[in-house]
Amino acid sequence: MSPRATYHHGDLRAALIDAADQLIAEGGIETFSLRAAAQRAGVSPAAPAHHFGSVKGLLTQVALLAYARAGDYLDSVHDTPDPAHNVRALSLAFVRFAVENPGHFRLMFRGDLVDRDDPRYREFSHRPGLRLGRAVATYHGHRHIDMNRFEDAAEMLGGIAAMHGLAYLVLEGKALRFFKGAQAESFLTDELPRVLEQIYPALPPPALPVL
Repeated sequence: MSPRATYHHGDLRAALIDAADQLIAEGGIETFSLRAAAQRAGVSPAAPAHHFGSVKGLLTQVALLAYARAGDYLDSVHDTPDPAHNVRALSLAFVRFAVENPGHFRLMFRGDLVDRDDPRYREFSHRPGLRLGRAVATYHGHRHIDMNRFEDAAEMLGGIAAMHGLAYLVLEGKALRFFKGAQAESFLTDELPRVLEQIYPALPPPALPVL
């Protein structure tokens, strides 16, 4: 049965999103086009524009999927009583997502290609950022976060920005240049955990109450 024969009750829209998602996974933004998505889905070249209006409309749907996947990577990390362990593990999961999904990672932060006014964008994009940002804040001793408080918002921003930059350096192979003999295949398991131990060293034990 041809792909076209299976489309009914809205399946075409989902098929186009899936096709675009696959293209981004395989070649990133550079090789993506509406025509290629239509060809992958087995429909006419006009179908993507009809359903999504533009390249941006379709890529926004793919970006939302990418944010959901990033959230899944971070959700695979279970909290422990140790704030240092938590923030390191979440940071490692964030960088691993970037390395294993390079096309999607680059797309997620392209304001020219993603509609940030989409009503679902805030929910999807905040999920991974809040988890990581809260772990950073907790590591620094702020367990009750108030995003309306400048200091809390600034601390979360700084932590997320640091991991975002680190993810890009690893993704582009530039982080390897800091460590003689480092290999791209093993960097996530060998060097990066030690880097994160330097960024987030173990915290001293809590002081005993004075009797």
